[in-house]
Amino acid sequence: MSHATTDRDPIPAVPDDGAQPLLGFGEVRTCLIQNLAGLSPSASVALMQLTPGSPVSKVDRPTRRVVSPEQVTGVDCRLHVAREGRGRAIGTVLSHAVVTNGRILQGTAHAALASATAKERREWRHYLRQPGVVEVLGSPKPHNVMDGYLTDASPARGLDLASISDRIIDEVQQSDRLDHTTALRTGTAVVRWAATLAQEAKPTVGIAKSDIPNFHVIRLNGSPEDLPMLIRFCEEFALHEWLLTTVQDVIVPRAEADIARDRDPLDSLLFALNELAPLWMPPTHLSPDMKALWEAMESRTHYSRLFERQVARIRDLRDQVKIRPPRRF
Repeated sequence: MSHATTDRDPIPAVPDDGAQPLLGFGEVRTCLIQNLAGLSPSASVALMQLTPGSPVSKVDRPTRRVVSPEQVTGVDCRLHVAREGRGRAIGTVLSHAVVTNGRILQGTAHAALASATAKERREWRHYLRQPGVVEVLGSPKPHNVMDGYLTDASPARGLDLASISDRIIDEVQQSDRLDHTTALRTGTAVVRWAATLAQEAKPTVGIAKSDIPNFHVIRLNGSPEDLPMLIRFCEEFALHEWLLTTVQDVIVPRAEADIARDRDPLDSLLFALNELAPLWMPPTHLSPDMKALWEAMESRTHYSRLFERQVARIRDLRDQVKIRPPRRF
């Protein structure tokens, strides 16, 4: 039986020996749930009960958001370090799934990186005592570790958070609670992020250029205490980026092509207006820091203005379909 609690931030990662994390890494994947109808609140909670007996986080306003319990994955791998230096990553990664409004599914994996205080690998019980913390053996420079992670190829040559976020997406999509049919053919968007963590640092955000379709890179700064907020911000950014990309690059072009070929795109247009447009709810209500991050991002990207234009275009196409004369055979 599922257990719902109030909304909460991801578990903060604190190294067991008191060492402060230097970096935060994460990856978020966003897609439509493979279910023809939107999930009810109770069905969303049941779907997110990935760990029996562990609580599911749930909030109803301003949008309905249900978060699964954190899952722990052990890692022991070489780091992909840019330019110079070598490092080994040992510890645990946290991952969870998010369902928004019974329609959108996200899989997110994240970890805090801290310098190892021992020169040799410890027993696993040491790493299991600090979930979400990955210790770095060796002495690579933090900015080289960050650059190596953000530019790592697929499959990853270093810390592979992509596979972990993929796995939790697959676990949800394969559930027998779903009918495995989607209301709209869309892709999966990926956001890879890395944060530099330093005491008393103010949260900042920057979006790096990526030449890979549906792949976005974010660089952040903040204090170690800001890490749960930064994780949440990246999930919100990933959700809004997926909404904009789906409307701009999928729904509008397909509808325009269908109209040109005298096909009826009304179902997809109404899906966008009724199911997707209401989800555009920037996270400025969550905290002053979240509001500052979003406004800094908006000042460079104008995402909300772009989304509003695409929604207006969808309304125009809907009206065009409704008033056009019937086809003569």
